[in-house]
Amino acid sequence: MLVSPRSARRIPAALLLSTAVIGAAGVIAPVPSTAAVMGADTVRLLANAGFESDAGKPESWSGDLTSGAVTIVDSPVRSGRYAARLVDTSSASGVSLRSAPVAVLPGEGLTASVWLNRTSGSGGWLYLEFWRADGTRTSAFSSPAGGMSGWQQVSIQGVTPDDAVTATVLAYSSFADTATTVWDDVELVSRAPGQRRVPDAGFEEPRENPKPTEWSVYAPGGSATVANTTAAARTGVRALEMVDTSSSAEVSALSRAVPVSVGETVTVSAWAKRISGTTGTLYLEFRDAGGVRLAAVTDDVDGVSGWQQLGVTGTAPAKTTTLTVRLYSRQSSTGTTMWDDVSLQSSTDRAYDPTLAPDAVVLAVGDQRIESYSGVSRVMHPGTKDGDPAQAGVGAGVVLTGTAAGTWDANPRISGSVLREAPGYRMWYTTSSGTGLATSVDGRVWSRDGRTTTVTANGNGGVVRNPTWTPGGPQPQYFTSRSTSDFRYHALQSADGVSWTAPTDSIPINGWDVVNVTWDPATQRFVAMLKYYPVSYPSTPTGPRTVWVSTSADYKTWTAPQPAFAADHFDNELITDAGTQGVTPWSEIYGMPAIRYGDQYLGLPWVFDIINSPNPVRGDPGFDKGRQKIQLAASRDLVNWSRPNRDELVARGPEGSWDWGFNLTSTTMQTVTVGGQQQTWLYYSSFSGEHSCLAANVAAGDCRVAYGRSNIGRVIWPADRFVSFRAANDAGTVTTRPLAPAGNRLTVNFEPGGPDGSLIVEVLDRSGNPIPGYGTSDATPVTTDSLAPGAIVHWGDKATLPTDVGPLRLRFTVTNGDLYAFTVN
Repeated sequence: MLVSPRSARRIPAALLLSTAVIGAAGVIAPVPSTAAVMGADTVRLLANAGFESDAGKPESWSGDLTSGAVTIVDSPVRSGRYAARLVDTSSASGVSLRSAPVAVLPGEGLTASVWLNRTSGSGGWLYLEFWRADGTRTSAFSSPAGGMSGWQQVSIQGVTPDDAVTATVLAYSSFADTATTVWDDVELVSRAPGQRRVPDAGFEEPRENPKPTEWSVYAPGGSATVANTTAAARTGVRALEMVDTSSSAEVSALSRAVPVSVGETVTVSAWAKRISGTTGTLYLEFRDAGGVRLAAVTDDVDGVSGWQQLGVTGTAPAKTTTLTVRLYSRQSSTGTTMWDDVSLQSSTDRAYDPTLAPDAVVLAVGDQRIESYSGVSRVMHPGTKDGDPAQAGVGAGVVLTGTAAGTWDANPRISGSVLREAPGYRMWYTTSSGTGLATSVDGRVWSRDGRTTTVTANGNGGVVRNPTWTPGGPQPQYFTSRSTSDFRYHALQSADGVSWTAPTDSIPINGWDVVNVTWDPATQRFVAMLKYYPVSYPSTPTGPRTVWVSTSADYKTWTAPQPAFAADHFDNELITDAGTQGVTPWSEIYGMPAIRYGDQYLGLPWVFDIINSPNPVRGDPGFDKGRQKIQLAASRDLVNWSRPNRDELVARGPEGSWDWGFNLTSTTMQTVTVGGQQQTWLYYSSFSGEHSCLAANVAAGDCRVAYGRSNIGRVIWPADRFVSFRAANDAGTVTTRPLAPAGNRLTVNFEPGGPDGSLIVEVLDRSGNPIPGYGTSDATPVTTDSLAPGAIVHWGDKATLPTDVGPLRLRFTVTNGDLYAFTVN
């Protein structure tokens, strides 16, 4: 049975059915009509969603509350005792009512719904709004009420943009109409971010502008270029404009290949707006290892005005290894169509998992565990530079400097790793001629131990210890990876960390030329975060620097790399350095280690702010000029990352200092006890000037400060204190999503801001109701500086969480202080 494409788009995206499969030979065959469930939906906790307050005004909502335009009424109501009424008497302005914000993750799908009863007039709109950390609205989607009388449900869907950190629901009357509307039973349903993503899905990457970078264009019938205006885009600042002027030749834009498994069911959706003509088709294509198309599913743009969402679903047939998305104008069609916001859903997508492992610290870095927060700000705490006192003349924090200019180790830098090894630490770092090795007893003072050569001829992508190694056994003790001229990452192994050989049974990973490999003890897998240029590079453009992820259980066989992290247009807006030679600066992600840290992975994105690029489309991107900074992100699956604070994790020094220019980090962090207190260390390196900036480039005006020398430094924190939720004298709250902890003793990492600083923890059930005995009045305030492992939370004489209520929530009320983390152990 086939379902028409127009009907398919009326079905929720997770249940889209496709129309037909086009085989490799062009044969039409039906697609099975059973769509996969793409990750279970969960209901988000909106404060006072049913307006069940009798204070005359809707508590926890904001808007026109002082003019009398918004009130609480007891008739009509759809359920409960009360509803909210909006009275709009002006035809030149509207009346609004906005929910408290909920925390969101990039790529998270949200569906807002409300029941509305229009008692007079013709207004009534429902909005779903997304907000940046600085309080600016980044996008909003709306849906009007129908013309029927009585109660009707209004719904609107949206996908969280990369730069959004919160979402709100807005009830609005109408700008031009007058009306009295009654609102009740608001609901916000979430679909977790997907496991598959299309690179440059919103056409926001500026590298090859106006060509859509990461997409291959074939346009004998016209053109496919990026329109660089917010007016042209559905979201963000860019969209793809496809112009077809020929009735006998096509125009096509093909995405990069995304890995997929045989039997996996995938839905692709894209937003299209037909400007003229009858053009516009969306393809989902399945391909084998050689790139041959095995099957495809299609949907056409219809004749409606404005943006419309196309969507098709297909199941990967035998021999499939990748999928591609094609935006297409048929040979027989002419016209202009705008495209934006391509997304994927897959049967591999995962719903939110409330399971919390024992002793797995939850940091304030990301929002994977956060439902909402109010009255608090997100504060980054850059590490304290703590180096070798003997190197203080070089700069704050320096622990290792280079040898004489022109020698084997003139420019030490860490891309590399530091591992604990009795009686101290070993550091593998990158030099201009390979990998260097240094040792330290205390982590501050380092020695090359008389070495005057590298231990390998290649730089390393991080050194990891083999978990199966035993002293005297046949297994190697260490692994690392290095990139070579065949544009692949090859493994090396070593018994002692000094002598390295290439294993004969390890399969290289495609990619070039930055990889950061770590070991995840929670999943017992190696994690490679890598730069993944197209396999056909350098015959095809590199595209922007982004991060892909691959994992392995044995360091021999690796999963197919898939997209994981990229810069967005908000990163571009945050650049402070001016462009040169007429270039508008933009950001890319040069690399990013992913380090297991309690309940989450910490990502350390190396954000490269490009101010000059002599070869933005073709040629070696290594000549790009600019500085690089280190930020912090969090993830629970290595694919979807949360970055609500984009300040620098490692504060760069002033111009002229050793770490003003181009910063990199180690693949490891060390948590150690010093003087009875837990500390976390991170080693980083920097060139004093800009990437690829030579004296001749400075003279030509391409950049300001020549590349210069590099050194390695260290920053330290009190353990877990990277980012905090900070409240001033007025109390703020942070509420978690449902948690199913394996332990029952809650500890908090909290720092009071003064003698009146305090933290109170309530325990709520899944619906947000306080659990008897664990409410505000029961909680014992935490008022002391509670460094890791933290202060145990008490509720009167109780020091453990309830264990018979199923998944629970925690609500932290912070007054004049910083909440950094919590742990259930």
